[in-house]
Amino acid sequence: MVKRGIISIVVILLFLSSAFSMDNCLKVEKELWILQNQIVEKSFKELHYGAWAKYASNLKAVYLGKQVSPKTGMKLYVIEFTGEGPVGQIWYKLTPKDVIYQGKIFRYWTLEPMEAYVLKNQGVYYIPKPMIETYMRMTGGNSWSRILKEGIILPSSDCWDVVEIKETSYTVSNGRKIKATLIRSRENGGKLYCSTKVPFGMVESVDSRGGPDKLIDYGFSGGRAKITKSMRANAKPFPVPPLNGNINPSDGFPKFPFKQ
Repeated sequence: MVKRGIISIVVILLFLSSAFSMDNCLKVEKELWILQNQIVEKSFKELHYGAWAKYASNLKAVYLGKQVSPKTGMKLYVIEFTGEGPVGQIWYKLTPKDVIYQGKIFRYWTLEPMEAYVLKNQGVYYIPKPMIETYMRMTGGNSWSRILKEGIILPSSDCWDVVEIKETSYTVSNGRKIKATLIRSRENGGKLYCSTKVPFGMVESVDSRGGPDKLIDYGFSGGRAKITKSMRANAKPFPVPPLNGNINPSDGFPKFPFKQ
């Protein structure tokens, strides 16, 4: 089965109980916003070129620094993903989100996908932002930005989705022990471990149906790009997706773990 998404790296609100007061709801939401900002700062902005993370699904993410887009001239953050299917290189803009909640304004940061390159069948294809947005509309979600997904930490109006948050320790498969934060659903057992101590912040995700993925190794240097500068310069336009709403990632969009 094809798994979609690009590493679910940061705070995923996982469907929670209504047994909390509004004050406690606000307290939890603030903790999530703070955590997201910490991960953006420590596990993304402060990374150096070549930082990488590998997951049990065989996906590997490599940070390629902040680069000037050859297509738009914008300075964007670049992450390359290899795993099942084509290689995908996503170019992100760091975007602030202001949320008004109970009369107060809170700001957190997300990654907004601006363009992408796909290496498929020995050819490199360029995907502009309008096509990314079309893909997101046709597939019913923003699977191009599962890293710090836009708007992912929005509290519901009745505060039904408050989660349990606690600090813990986690032993990665490579034997390293790290400080982590556990975000857990009291309702269905879904949980997410994240940490500012690893690239991209993602440690382990287990959904309510038991579908896990987890970090197995990481490093802060040594990662290399498969899609090079010269390959990007010669990239072809990506084929226009079909208009029937039935997009198969195997048709050319990268396959990445973590479901919508």
